[in-house]
Amino acid sequence: MNLTRFLILIGLLLILSAGYLHGSIVADITPDRKGNIPKGWELKEWNGKADILIENENGNNLFHLKSSKSSFALHKELKFNLKEYPIIRWKWKVARLPDGGDVRNKKMDDQAAQIYVVFPRFPAMVKSRVIGYIWESSAPSGSITESKKRLHTKYIVLQSGKERLGEWIEEKRNVYADYKMLFNEDPPPVGKISIMIDSDDTKSSAESFFSEIIFEKEPFMFAEAPRPAEKEGAGLTEEKRAGETVSGEGESPVTQKESEVKKDESKKITRALKGLWPRKKPTAKEAAEKAMPEPTPAEREPEIGIYLIIGIPILILIIVVLIVKAKGAPPPF
Repeated sequence: MNLTRFLILIGLLLILSAGYLHGSIVADITPDRKGNIPKGWELKEWNGKADILIENENGNNLFHLKSSKSSFALHKELKFNLKEYPIIRWKWKVARLPDGGDVRNKKMDDQAAQIYVVFPRFPAMVKSRVIGYIWESSAPSGSITESKKRLHTKYIVLQSGKERLGEWIEEKRNVYADYKMLFNEDPPPVGKISIMIDSDDTKSSAESFFSEIIFEKEPFMFAEAPRPAEKEGAGLTEEKRAGETVSGEGESPVTQKESEVKKDESKKITRALKGLWPRKKPTAKEAAEKAMPEPTPAEREPEIGIYLIIGIPILILIIVVLIVKAKGAPPPF
């Protein structure tokens, strides 16, 4: 019995160390011999001429973008269900910010580094939803705001100012959670992603670097990504302000929804783990007091998945223990 419990604990530790189920969608940067536009990517120029280089650093391809009073973007079609791959991860570095760029001001709306996740709807120009993750010159980090130029485009400012110029920064966001927070609805399928740089409004220049962009499955047992750290309402839209509480009474609709998601996930995890630990057979009295209704088929599905994930490493461990015991050596853990 003690060995069984020990193996269960080892199996849980293996799963937690793995962190998530493997699987990802990669917007890779594969050089094309014909030019500097990688395979599968499309260039869109609005003002001026694009300055794009594909460089290699430590064996990894990356974009090097320069803007001089120009505005351009690179698009790549990626069609998938965001609920299956909700986590976006990438690295970026900014060498120069556009002077006085400010996403909150239409006449100064320039950023050195921007990544967009596009959710197409027909007609695309009117109904498509877009989330932009940006490196700002002026708006504070953690701000949430709407585009002054494009319909249904909302921004989250991840980095701001010159403090970390020249430094590679790794970013990780739960796009599914961000979409529900920003648009208050379930997201449609992803259609494309874009990276962009511009300095045409400020009549200045900008320079940035981007790694490959990766979408991953959600980390096991960590269902919710952190929300942006809003700084006393900086950059918040009127709609978001309207959802906040007055004089500290009650919770905002966004906070209530997040609390419900957390409670639901905690119940599922607790239900699954209860079935793993060996328990003594309850008496008739205990069974009557603690009787619970049978879980529905929908509730059993996550439990079955967890059993399969845990069962395989435990089975391997049991085989290793038996082999080691047969040889008379101490177990390898």
